[in-house]
Parts: sequence; C-alpha cells; structure tokens
Amino acid sequence: MTMRTEPEVICASADEWRRLRLSRMLEQAGYQVRTCATARELLHLAANRRYRPFDESDVLLLDTDLSDEVAASKIVAALRRSHTAVRTVVLAEHDRETEIIECLRLGADDFIHWPAEPSELVDVVGRVIALPEVR
Repeated sequence: MTMRTEPEVICASADEWRRLRLSRMLEQAGYQVRTCATARELLHLAANRRYRPFDESDVLLLDTDLSDEVAASKIVAALRRSHTAVRTVVLAEHDRETEIIECLRLGADDFIHWPAEPSELVDVVGRVIALPEVR
C-alpha cells in the first residue's frame, strides 16, 4: 500500500447537489475529495481496508442530514469508539445548534454553517488539518 501525504476530504451529505458543490469548492482549493450519502456508506469507508482507510490527516465534512437519517452525533461517537483517525467538521444549517453542540461534545473538531462561502469552507478545513493531533 502506498502512503499518501496529502489530506483527503470526505464529504458526507444526503443532498447530491450539496455534495457536488462541496466537492468542487474543495477540489478547486487543491484537496482530493470522496463523497458519500449515507451513514452506512461512510462507516463502510472508514472500516474497509480494501479501500484507503481514513487517517489522521483526513477531514470528514459531516452534514447533519444523511439519507438514512442517522444523527451526526451518533456517527461522531461511532468513529471515536472505533478509534477511526479522521478529523471531523460538522456541516449544519443554523437551526441545528443542538446537534452541533452534541457533535463537538463527542469529539468533532469544528463546525460550519451551511450555506457557506467557499473561502470560509476552505479556511475551516485547513484549520482542522493543522490541528496537532486527532482526539
């Protein structure tokens, strides 16, 4: 297996248009991006060694709305319990403050409100990548 030094951003959102927009913004900023629409798909990516698993330099951009309706806080907790090394930024609309707070309490590294300006999104991802270690 080859080791990659560049961080990858995983965009998890049920909204296809949102995934596409996030991917384009981040790819234009130079990031490699993978997307998924469900919690099941996301957790499969995290656990499946056949694919490149998440590592400490990666960032998960986790929308609070996934198509299988699993709460983002449950995903953050599951990733932390499995010791999955991925930095997590919660993406939420302004009316989801309670879910954002719960995700941060469980180990998410940051959050961003949607809709977000491309520069704001890139700044948050860069800031999280620069963190000294994954919690």
